[in-house]
Amino acid sequence: MRAFDRYAIEECQVPGVVLMENAGRGAADVLSALIAARSAESGPTASSTRRASLIRRSHFPTRHVRAPGQPADYPLDARVVVVCGTGLNGGDGFVVARHLLARGADVRTFLTGETEKVTGEARMNHDAFIDLGGFCLECADEAGLAALRVELARADFIVDALFGTGLDRPVQGHLLDVIHAINEARAQKLALDVPSGLHADSGAALGSAVRVDDTVTFGHLKVGLLTPDGARLAGRIHVVDLGVPDAKILTVVGHTAEVLDAIQIGGYFVAREPNVHKYAAGNVLVIAGSPGKLGAARLTTRAALRAGAGLVTLCTWPEAARALASQADEVMTATLDPNNLERSLSDSLSGRHVVAIGPGLGLDEPARRAVDYVVMNWDGLKIIDADAITAVAVAPQKLARAPGRCVLTPHPGELGRLLGKTSAAVEQDRFGAVREAVALTRAFVVLKGARTIIGTPDGQLFVAMVGNPALATAGSGDVLTGLIAAYGCSMPTEKACAAGVFVHATAGDRWSEQTGCDRGLLAGELGDLIPEIVATLMRRADAR
Repeated sequence: MRAFDRYAIEECQVPGVVLMENAGRGAADVLSALIAARSAESGPTASSTRRASLIRRSHFPTRHVRAPGQPADYPLDARVVVVCGTGLNGGDGFVVARHLLARGADVRTFLTGETEKVTGEARMNHDAFIDLGGFCLECADEAGLAALRVELARADFIVDALFGTGLDRPVQGHLLDVIHAINEARAQKLALDVPSGLHADSGAALGSAVRVDDTVTFGHLKVGLLTPDGARLAGRIHVVDLGVPDAKILTVVGHTAEVLDAIQIGGYFVAREPNVHKYAAGNVLVIAGSPGKLGAARLTTRAALRAGAGLVTLCTWPEAARALASQADEVMTATLDPNNLERSLSDSLSGRHVVAIGPGLGLDEPARRAVDYVVMNWDGLKIIDADAITAVAVAPQKLARAPGRCVLTPHPGELGRLLGKTSAAVEQDRFGAVREAVALTRAFVVLKGARTIIGTPDGQLFVAMVGNPALATAGSGDVLTGLIAAYGCSMPTEKACAAGVFVHATAGDRWSEQTGCDRGLLAGELGDLIPEIVATLMRRADAR
């Protein structure tokens, strides 16, 4: 986005102050709508009664003309505190404050540094707000912080305009105290561009970060918002336009990642021909399960069937095969022979479209041999999950020489083992970890978690903004493996990964909508929702 802004200003002759004005006005529109929604829920307040009296005495017009894109009725019934830094994000905050002041809100701004440090477009908007009658108090010391705490306690809404995307080091000292003061306040909070303290590229909190209910981000999403920490800190995300056409600029500056879109995903599914048969619909081999770990194998095979695979065969150890034989009417079974492992695998692999390997398979020597044989000898599409990821993590660089195509579906701990890092280090920079894993293995990498990320060998990154905490349940990842395997029978690998991730996360959202709950989901329930979700996606794509 810095490159985007720079190109717009330097090459397209769009003044920086115009970009700041458009960003701030868009954020003010979002906040106005939030204020109106809150007022509609709570009814008139003491502050609105007091303000109505002021309006009558001042002979304000009783009819307020709404500007295009402004969703709220004026005057706005809210006390708003805008906390501004001395940089460009603070300038955005002063634009927001000016628009809210014009719309009748009770607005107070606090500057967290000395006024002399505010320069350029930010200084222009600082001065304009004050010259139009706005209230601004420097909050550069303990006395200013005490005054800020008093106003934060009285506020209905707080706007965080401290740092934006420019922060690249841990927050310390006075500014850390300001962040703590904002977080301690009970008012509804909104951040400009990204919550202050959140690293815009990695999504890591730099020492501490503001936690808000809503974030208004400018122009395009920032990847730091699309991480578990980003999702936790940013709340609802609103993207506002900067008032410049995107196409020319994006052609030059490029983009880091793409968000998966329902209509896009729906277009990946093609209606079946009337004469399709089960082998043409997709022939999946699932190498999974072991004594005590049969549930993972069942979940993967059932998900592959629900996703549309015509034939799913579960290949597992003899004891597990006997236990599963009476539990899966629709699933074929094959047996791994520990005494002649390579031969039994070769026979089972014959004629398959896709192989999923790993869920509940085990970590003993025969399991590791099975993983190594399949990964390094079979030349089709392999979905490598769970225990199989742990097996290949011993020498992950070997995957770059594997025949066919590989998809890795790790959670942060498994990806950490693959990269020789802790899971915490992976979570500190999820996008960077995916890039590193793709470069090391030349595989497709699906990093699971809140805001699942997909990395492809050609350098593309995709992220899913669907899904919710209900999916944090045992077996959820096994279901995802089955979906990707089934879709890989009929879609290019990149699309199969995207479709699997999107449908899986949407199933979690659908379950939460139906139950009204964010917990208690059984992974096996996801499969029953899949056909309806796919049908809905296909209809949306067709209607486009």
